[in-house]
Amino acid sequence: MALTEPAIAPEDTPTAVGVARRSLVSRLSIGHVVMILAGLVAIVLNLAFLRSGTETINVAVAGQSLDAGTVLTGSNVGTVEVGDAAELADGLLTEEAAAALYGSVLARDIEAGEPFRRSDLRPAGNSLALREYSIEVDAAEAAGGSIQETDIVDIIAVIDNQAFYVASSLEVVRIKDVSDGGDQILVLSVDDRTALEIESARSAGSISVVRSTGAPPPVSGPVTVDPSVAP
Repeated sequence: MALTEPAIAPEDTPTAVGVARRSLVSRLSIGHVVMILAGLVAIVLNLAFLRSGTETINVAVAGQSLDAGTVLTGSNVGTVEVGDAAELADGLLTEEAAAALYGSVLARDIEAGEPFRRSDLRPAGNSLALREYSIEVDAAEAAGGSIQETDIVDIIAVIDNQAFYVASSLEVVRIKDVSDGGDQILVLSVDDRTALEIESARSAGSISVVRSTGAPPPVSGPVTVDPSVAP
């Protein structure tokens, strides 16, 4: 009987296990995604800006808080850059335009950083002789409280049942509300004679403020007022 060697089971050959590789997307953190999106948005905005043809322009602003009557000079004017020249249609001054108006006088107070407007400036020769005169009026006697700074107004007085214009074409420099009842203080730009005439009319009778809307100059001469006739 032939002897046979016992069969030896072959050892299991170890199988190499590959390490699973993470995809590119799974390796991105939230921070990476945010940075990529921010970069894409910046690129899109830059392309849109370049295609629109928008040009930046320097606008003149107050370098510090300036009081009415201050002379405009290079030392009190700063600039800010804006992105659309079409926005200047409302009277803002460019850096070059403001430089051409150095020596002009401010007609109102301007806060630091506030843009200059052409209506804020007056020629030095005309403005230096003007003064600021304030009157307290009820809103009902001042165009229903609709008067604003830089408006042009006329002053009407009623004395001994006679109404007449005391002054016309006065600029409103500032307005301050003094009570909940509607009283206002109007600060007007006037010359010496006009200030005395308004003060005299206030002492002798009553005054009202009329807002100018581009109408012709007021009629001259007193108009008799009959107090018995209801308005």
